[in-house]
Parts: sequence; structure tokens; C-alpha cells
Amino acid sequence: MPPTIDAELRALAAAIREIRARQQLSQERVAGIGGVGRKYVGQIERGEIVPSFAALVGIARGLDVPLSEVVRVYEERLRARASTGMDGSAPAG
Repeated sequence: MPPTIDAELRALAAAIREIRARQQLSQERVAGIGGVGRKYVGQIERGEIVPSFAALVGIARGLDVPLSEVVRVYEERLRARASTGMDGSAPAG
């Protein structure tokens, strides 16, 4: 069963938080460099909203990583959630 949009949003939120923590950046700094609002970054990190592509590009810029790194970490988090059954579906196997 494919992951739900909620699982995908949680995985994206976790990826952005993880990269931001690794870089030791505040939401304010990521938002300022990325050209998005700090509240918007917080909403994305909490999985409350679906960000636009332009916002993801800006957040990647603010995190000082390529967008592909955000996607790579997102995919890792999504796979981890699926393997533990945290995506709302039964674990594979």
C-alpha cells in the first residue's frame, strides 16, 4: 500500500528539521535566506501544510543544500516510516 499524504508530509517535515539541525540553523535564518516566512517554515516542519515547489527550492537554499538532498533525506524518512508501519499501512514482509 502506498504511503498516505500525511505520512509523506511527516517524512518531509522530518527531513527538513533533520537537515536544519545538522546545519545548526534557526528557522529564522533558513526562512530569511530562502525567501519564505519563518512561520511557513515552522508549519512545513510540523507537517501542517503542503509546501509549493518554489518554497521547497527556497528552503533548500536556506539550508545551503541542493534540493536533491532534501528529497534524498525525505525518501529515507519515508522508507523508515514504512518499514516501521508508521505511515498508516502495514509493514512490508
